[in-house]
Amino acid sequence: MNATMYVKWLLWAACLAGIAPLRAAAAADDCRGPSDDCVAVGHWNFSVALGAGVRTNPLVNGEDIPLVVIPQFSYYGKRFFIDDLDVGFTLAENASNTLSLVASPGYDRVYFYRTDLQNFFIVGFSPSGPAIYTTNMQLATSLGAPQVAPPPRRVTYLAGPEWTFKAGGISGQLDVLHEVTGQNGGDEVRAALGIPLMESKGKLTANVGVTWKSAAIVDYYYGISTIYQGRAALDPFVKLGYTLPLAGKWHFNAFAEYETLGSAIADSPLVAEHHVETVFVGAVYTF
Repeated sequence: MNATMYVKWLLWAACLAGIAPLRAAAAADDCRGPSDDCVAVGHWNFSVALGAGVRTNPLVNGEDIPLVVIPQFSYYGKRFFIDDLDVGFTLAENASNTLSLVASPGYDRVYFYRTDLQNFFIVGFSPSGPAIYTTNMQLATSLGAPQVAPPPRRVTYLAGPEWTFKAGGISGQLDVLHEVTGQNGGDEVRAALGIPLMESKGKLTANVGVTWKSAAIVDYYYGISTIYQGRAALDPFVKLGYTLPLAGKWHFNAFAEYETLGSAIADSPLVAEHHVETVFVGAVYTF
């Protein structure tokens, strides 16, 4: 995505968020947040999920990532907000649309490093470093390339406009992001819809979406010098989630997600599986 196209995306998102007049800043006891749950403005929110789950690792010789303890934290001010590792600032909002500037970490690094921030509280990580380094060396040797250590995949952050909306019970999100930490200079577009399926005592929801990653991002994570050069990729996903209130501050939570990797990622010699599966069943305690 070149600079001209990126500006067009930004202007388009700004127009969408400006469909209705801006409302006045929320009062201190108002609520806001990314879901139907009410979140008090100006307060920190903490919760922790305890249960059993796993996220599969699509890399060659990659170990699946266990999900046992999953902490969450957020803060929503009148404009500034933090949601786990994401930070943002709301530029404009009305009853159904919000336009913000956000910064979010690059996701693909989680497969290469158990010590990545997005795996920080997952039990069983190895402090010895990414096993994929050995895999890269083996692949390079078998394909006749020199035995040189591959470059590290460093922590990256992407930043750009985010548009969220609600209409008829359906919520949506569109992020147009550019890597700003100077590691690959790539672009990423994230789009998703949240659809309520059933609501009685518990709530069943579905999320469907897609992530577009530029060639620069795909090559940074999945390319191998002189052997494979990454191209732009489109990764669709679907997720089902169920929540049920329990006693006190506890509630039951279960979800399953299936993501298909784009051909430009799946074709990399570093990748063995063409999809990623995530499942979790447990209980969440809200502090």
